[in-house]
Amino acid sequence: MCKEKLITGIKVAQQMSKARNILNSQVIPREELFQIRKKEGKLSQELITALKTNA
Repeated sequence: MCKEKLITGIKVAQQMSKARNILNSQVIPREELFQIRKKEGKLSQELITALKTNA
């Protein structure tokens, strides 16, 4: 198996680029919004309970 391609035939560089785009466009902005809401105390009670349980 070539280290340049995954089993599906997609190049690793292409897959990493797609993952980086998703990270920058979706994951990081959501995390920033979550941290802002958490700091302001605007999280739902259900979410606060879940965070305490998992901590």
